[in-house]
Amino acid sequence: MSATASIHYLPMGDCELCTLVLRPEPTGKFPTVTLRSPYENDYISLTDEQAMEHLLNTQKLWADRGYVFVFQHCRGTGKSTGDSDAFVYDREEGLALQQWIREQDFYNGEIFLYGGSYCGWTSMSTAPFAPDIKGVVLDCTDGDLYNFMFLNGFYRTRLHGGWYVDRYKNKSPLKRNTSTELYLTLPMTEYSTKVFGESSKNLDEYLMHPDKSDEFWNTDMGGVNQRNAVATSRVPMIVTTGFFDIFNDGSHAMWDKISDDIKDQCAFVIHPYGHSGAHYLEPFEFEGAGMRALMPEFEVDWFDHIRNNTEFTVPLGKVTYYELYGGKWCSEDYDTVNSKMTFTLGDSQVSYDYDPKNPAPFIGGLSNNFESTAYMAQPNLRDDVITCYTPEFEQDVHVRGKMSVRLRVKTDREDTAFYVRIGLAKEGGDVALRDSIVKIADFCDDYKPNTYVDVELVLDKGAFMIHKGEKLRIDVTSSAFHFFVPHTNNKGLFTIQTEALVANNTVDLSESTLTIGCM
Repeated sequence: MSATASIHYLPMGDCELCTLVLRPEPTGKFPTVTLRSPYENDYISLTDEQAMEHLLNTQKLWADRGYVFVFQHCRGTGKSTGDSDAFVYDREEGLALQQWIREQDFYNGEIFLYGGSYCGWTSMSTAPFAPDIKGVVLDCTDGDLYNFMFLNGFYRTRLHGGWYVDRYKNKSPLKRNTSTELYLTLPMTEYSTKVFGESSKNLDEYLMHPDKSDEFWNTDMGGVNQRNAVATSRVPMIVTTGFFDIFNDGSHAMWDKISDDIKDQCAFVIHPYGHSGAHYLEPFEFEGAGMRALMPEFEVDWFDHIRNNTEFTVPLGKVTYYELYGGKWCSEDYDTVNSKMTFTLGDSQVSYDYDPKNPAPFIGGLSNNFESTAYMAQPNLRDDVITCYTPEFEQDVHVRGKMSVRLRVKTDREDTAFYVRIGLAKEGGDVALRDSIVKIADFCDDYKPNTYVDVELVLDKGAFMIHKGEKLRIDVTSSAFHFFVPHTNNKGLFTIQTEALVANNTVDLSESTLTIGCM
């Protein structure tokens, strides 16, 4: 085919959105694939002619397979003008792009939405989908805006925090202060001003709503349309994530929300790596386990499957996943748990002082933050980190679903936090698997200092194998820097708190447990 490229600058309020179009032929009507991305600043230095040539060189597969590919740079990024501010303009501008496509001579009545990570968010921003949206690829993304920013009320500084700093007014000459020490700012209402030298109105607003049940998250600004995108969709879609993907939990939630009568037309694939979909940061690599190893051209193959009823690589209506350390891809009921195993963490009570100004450092973001996984530091790294191990497993165990940790704890403050990190002790070192963080106030509204209370930390779903002779490791502490903003040991909205207190925290290991589900 004689593919051709063109460039257009579509007016949108106070800016123009650079929109590149790749066609299989100069004339004719074709199915159209759209991608809206904020990650295209490499285009800034290119002329229009060079931009079109770059599109031809990098996206020609779409044209070769008979699709028009429409590629738009989000506001304030790439060759689009205006100021970028994540999550604010995507619905309005995504719907406008779809309407523009309908007015073009290449439009054949079929539009397909494609995107990974934030680019998947831009696709979901146009929900509920119009009748001419025929298929969707949601690659390592999440439709719940809350999950981009918070975990159980704790701001995800290494997911949203660092990412947002890079994205805000992306092409402006702001002198950004990217020091991680700014995550210790009190009150956090001053955080955006210290980072950018000016207040980010939208970031300031988001930080005021750490409670997932807050009605704010049911508003347009809170992403209500995106969160409902999958549940209301009548369109075949493929959802992908990774064992250590930052959107692992959100991707599972999206899959669960797909209507049963549509799910049989959809696919869900889980690779064993982090957000890239391939071995990158992990201290291990599995042969044939990357997304591209399993499905080299899955995006275009998915749309071909929808249009032509061709057989797809993985079974539909099921979860296809790679079992970590199990050495194989599986397609079966991912949530099947035939039995559970529960381990007591110890036989003593351990106390430590937790100082929010000196939070415990960790490496590896696991499935809650960027940086995938890593070997864990030495056991009992500091006085405020408790390390426990299960007994060695007497046989191979296939773990499925969500692990959970129940802690019996007390503190001398009105509120505090508890963080757990679970790892698998391998021959080369302890490899971190899952983590979570909670605060006492989530489990006891009127907590009285120095009284015991039970808190539970439920960890993201996963499938992994524990080999005979291996054991699980559990680290317990009260902070995880620089992945979450440290709890100040004050009760109430963290954003407006002006002082950080030292807390004396106690964990009764004899009354604390780890529970895993097994096939």
